[in-house]
Amino acid sequence: MCIFERRVYCLVLIADIRQYARERAAGKSKQGESMGVKVHLALALIAAFGVSAVLIPVIQGPACRVGLVDHPDHRKRHSNATPLTGGLGIFAGFVVGLLLVDVSWLPYWSLIVGVLVLMITGLVDDMVEVQASARLLIQIGVAALMVYGGGIKIQVLGELFGPAWGMVGLGPLGEVFTIACVVFMINAVNMADGLDGLAGGMALIVLLLLSLTAWLGGAGAGLMFIPLVLALAVLGFLVHNLRTPGGRHARAFLGDTGSTVLGYAIAWLAVAIGSDKGASVYPITIAWLLIIPGMDTFALFFRRLRLGRSPFSPDRSHLHHIMRRCGYRVSTTVHIIHLLVIAAGLFGIMAWQYAWPQWLMFALAAGMILGYQFALGNARHILRWHYRRRRAMG
Repeated sequence: MCIFERRVYCLVLIADIRQYARERAAGKSKQGESMGVKVHLALALIAAFGVSAVLIPVIQGPACRVGLVDHPDHRKRHSNATPLTGGLGIFAGFVVGLLLVDVSWLPYWSLIVGVLVLMITGLVDDMVEVQASARLLIQIGVAALMVYGGGIKIQVLGELFGPAWGMVGLGPLGEVFTIACVVFMINAVNMADGLDGLAGGMALIVLLLLSLTAWLGGAGAGLMFIPLVLALAVLGFLVHNLRTPGGRHARAFLGDTGSTVLGYAIAWLAVAIGSDKGASVYPITIAWLLIIPGMDTFALFFRRLRLGRSPFSPDRSHLHHIMRRCGYRVSTTVHIIHLLVIAAGLFGIMAWQYAWPQWLMFALAAGMILGYQFALGNARHILRWHYRRRRAMG
């Protein structure tokens, strides 16, 4: 090999070494960025849980002094006056957790503003009752802010009637339909808050399933992280709300401060994940994640309208009320409903992952809702059968 060839060979070798070094440095940089994101997320989750779990008992004294307390009455079966501090704890944990996640929050401003408005409204309602019409107008307002201000709306419902019919689009009705769905979900979570741990546990499960759906569907990082942070804040509240073997009663309640905020956040995230351009989620899959609280509220709305009552009027005809009258304990009722939420959500995700026809998923969901409507209409017969069964068993 001549001197010239040796020099060329050395130059090529040096260039290869430099390129290899650059690639290694870039790989380490990306790995470091990924590790940094994981650390930020872990700190955010720990902070959300810790702030919520610690703050709720700390503010119970001031809450009792200002009247932020739920007293027993003819509709509420808890025996002691209980502080309504769960919503404040969840909100504080959620905000602290968000501040620690390294994500741009500009696309999610309508979520944060809506949560803040509903938190203040719920706080006032928990202390001095706000009229139902005023609460409804505020809920419509934050839903409209989400749709027209944030651009988060439902535009397509998927192939609900098979490939022959194509995608079912909403066109100009998309905005109104989205607002109606958001208001419906806010009230669904609020109405589910009837037993210790029920609404909070349902919200925790749905938020975890939404995060899983966003990850599987390839949605943005924010849509994966926000449900996780909120779920850990809810978990901090459940430490004080779920019945444990050592404690027979909850030490804190959600109140409207917490239930309306959770309902709005779940609705916002569900619509955002289902309509995200980078994701590949079936819209009907999102419906399956929400079907258990949704079908109970839908059936009760329809029943109250049929009886000439306001759909928002309170009664004791919810699924958890019927199960209690059938003789199930509070903890058993809560666990059964939680398992139903998990089963329905996992079914929707697995059917989407295995590419089940969307029309079949829609038909099964419609069948569940109609079946529950029929069962609710014949609840007295179900209760009589349970009473006879219990008497026969002694």
